[in-house]
Amino acid sequence: MQREVIEESLGYRFNDVSWLEQALTHPSADQKRSTNLHYERLEFLGDAVLELVVSRELFTRFPKADEGTLTKMRAGIVSRRHLGELCAALGWCEQLRLSPQLEKSGGRHILSVRANTFESVIGAVMMDSQYNAARRVALKLLQSSLDAAEKLVAVNFKGELLELLQAVNNEAPTYSTEPVSPEAAGTGPFIARVHWQGRVLGQAQGASKREAEMAAAAAALQAYRQQH
Repeated sequence: MQREVIEESLGYRFNDVSWLEQALTHPSADQKRSTNLHYERLEFLGDAVLELVVSRELFTRFPKADEGTLTKMRAGIVSRRHLGELCAALGWCEQLRLSPQLEKSGGRHILSVRANTFESVIGAVMMDSQYNAARRVALKLLQSSLDAAEKLVAVNFKGELLELLQAVNNEAPTYSTEPVSPEAAGTGPFIARVHWQGRVLGQAQGASKREAEMAAAAAALQAYRQQH
């Protein structure tokens, strides 16, 4: 692990480098899984920190935005795809410890692994210091994303959900859409549901069928992240 590479990109120096080492250890590389010396617990913490930091920043930056708009902005910023792309751009993925088998199968390039690594490093900063330090680091790394928050509302949640689910099973999700009432037929609003493996992963309402399906995919992504 090249500690300096990570710390330079973070603008933060670790007091206890073992937190960073844990954040950069994939579960497959942890020989004693019972010790939890891999990134999953830090990923859990980092995810919560990012949600809070981004929520507060958007709340402050966009005083006229309603709850639905703020939620879409946040979803775009903390999406698997976006965090995974940031992790790759920062060079963190190259520092990640993987098992030889996962390395050989291209695990370093898996979107979810990259996103998990990003969240884990944020969690490591939180544990090494305190919330304010983690907040400063998160805001530094997400500055351009926050500046483009309104554009990120248009992130392709359906595409991201498809990629995520097909990494688990080749079955693609399907969508059902219907007007919220007989009077809304043909004009909207509509309600959409995401179906996968015989269950509904998420549902949401939108002014058009496309908007409803995209919002339903975003809801399914959020629910999946909370469960995994």
